[in-house]
Amino acid sequence: MSRGSTWSQIAERVIHDAWSGLRTTPKLLETPMAVSAEHRVLVEHGEYGTLLDDESKFHSVDLPPSFTRWGGCTWHVLRNAYVVGDQGHLFKQSGECVRICPSLRRLDPGKIRRPMSLLAQRVSGPVFHLTGRDHENHGHFVMQHLPRLMAARAVLEQQGIKPLILVATGHEAWQGRYLAALGFGADHVLPCRKGTMSIEELHYVPMLWNEGALGPPHLYQQMQKCLREYAGVDESAPLTGRPIFVSREDAPTRRLTNEQEIIEICRRQFGEIDVMHLPKVPFMEQIRRFAASPLIIGPQGQGMTNIGFCRRARMLILEAGQSPFDRGWACDYRDFGHMTGNSALRLLSGLPWPNDGDWLFPAAEFEQQLQRVVSLGLHRHREPVLK
Repeated sequence: MSRGSTWSQIAERVIHDAWSGLRTTPKLLETPMAVSAEHRVLVEHGEYGTLLDDESKFHSVDLPPSFTRWGGCTWHVLRNAYVVGDQGHLFKQSGECVRICPSLRRLDPGKIRRPMSLLAQRVSGPVFHLTGRDHENHGHFVMQHLPRLMAARAVLEQQGIKPLILVATGHEAWQGRYLAALGFGADHVLPCRKGTMSIEELHYVPMLWNEGALGPPHLYQQMQKCLREYAGVDESAPLTGRPIFVSREDAPTRRLTNEQEIIEICRRQFGEIDVMHLPKVPFMEQIRRFAASPLIIGPQGQGMTNIGFCRRARMLILEAGQSPFDRGWACDYRDFGHMTGNSALRLLSGLPWPNDGDWLFPAAEFEQQLQRVVSLGLHRHREPVLK
């Protein structure tokens, strides 16, 4: 990005913020029927539950089943809609703010940047809205944003529509890799801007999650099928790959401070380990290597979404914490693993979470837990028991 374009974006953001501060809170459209006359229900309300037999056995406690519940999902077409900012806040041409996505429930509508029609970038033709809250986070993008597109694919194909895909500026390169696997090449990826875009034909699907962070399993399964086909994975091939340790050494936050020590313990237990620094591994190679591995190990973080590339693998998630009853993102990664035909088990450090800071998994405690995992046979994939 050039310095001129950077200053232009800063100026655009400042102008929009000032304009929003002068105006009253917009009228909110909070029901699907109010958003557009062109709409269709794509997914009904539902739930997915698994028994946590393995975790109960490992932690020697009786854990309740884990449930994911999602809301109904509706596809909308808006004509000459406004999209504002990199989070893609959506306004109808008449000025109402569309607020049907569950990610917006706790957002103060007074803080939403307002559209400025005179400064708007005009975009012709069909566009699918794929930005929003937490767009920059790998886990949120894979588990919450991409299912929106997966839910709408059949409708778009039936109507012969191949839209541009609107993503957040600065993330189009890595997000475009996933979109390419779904049939949308670089010429169909449209970065949004800090200011206003006026889009002739906008296709919009809100996030599907309701309680928790996940949506229906069938959309994840369709997505992983596309990804593995894209990478040329042989679905009938045996799992001959080495165990993979997903490193967070290069992560900006929540690094595991004794990661090398933890890796050496894994090597003593399992032999050769494929230590993977994801930013350094080409995307299709990641898919192939995960699809060949029977065992994934790593600290809780965005790299755990790669369990979706796997075929009947077990994932061991290292997590800071003291109680297996506590819920957090590690539980969502575990349940995502179950939904994609794999399985997962959480290992707890016994120390409290340090907010977003780096953390430690005591080596002696980890070695003892890993030995218990192996002695119970919990390093091997086991079909999740549905509730």
